[in-house]
Amino acid sequence: MRTMFIFFGMLFTLSNAEFQVSLLKESDGVVTGRFADSLLLSLPPCALATQSVTLEYNNTDTNESKTLVNIFKVLPCRFRRDIISTIENNAQFTTSRNLGYQVTNLTTGSTYRLQYVVGAEKSNILEVSTRQVKDHNQIDSGLPARSGAMVVITVILSVSMFILLVALIVTVAHSLGGD
Repeated sequence: MRTMFIFFGMLFTLSNAEFQVSLLKESDGVVTGRFADSLLLSLPPCALATQSVTLEYNNTDTNESKTLVNIFKVLPCRFRRDIISTIENNAQFTTSRNLGYQVTNLTTGSTYRLQYVVGAEKSNILEVSTRQVKDHNQIDSGLPARSGAMVVITVILSVSMFILLVALIVTVAHSLGGD
């Protein structure tokens, strides 16, 4: 029953969407669209050119809603669209590609529901999660114990250094005594 509710809810959301929004992926020219505290979203279609874009999103874990008003304007169709840009340099020319919009200052490991609003038109509702990451201060970087191989290598290097030092002293003493 729950599965049917979710299916019909998604179907209802998609049928009311006037344009589609998605998370950027490798085929869009990025490594990933999900980070620990941000997400990369595709842009509204260029048919909505010059209109201001508002982004509404909700953290489903805390039920906190935010609205980012007039975050950018949709660019005309003749250009590759805006916001996240990649630049490729060649010996003869530089190419700039605009890929998507980065939603920043999100909570690590949280799920969000995002939707663009452009004028009177709304996108589909996209439900995405940020990546769960471990706090870098909690990572144990110490070595808990030495392995047997490390002990053997240390002993061999120490004995070799001692032998070389003795040989150097004998050589210097012998060359000074011969004069």
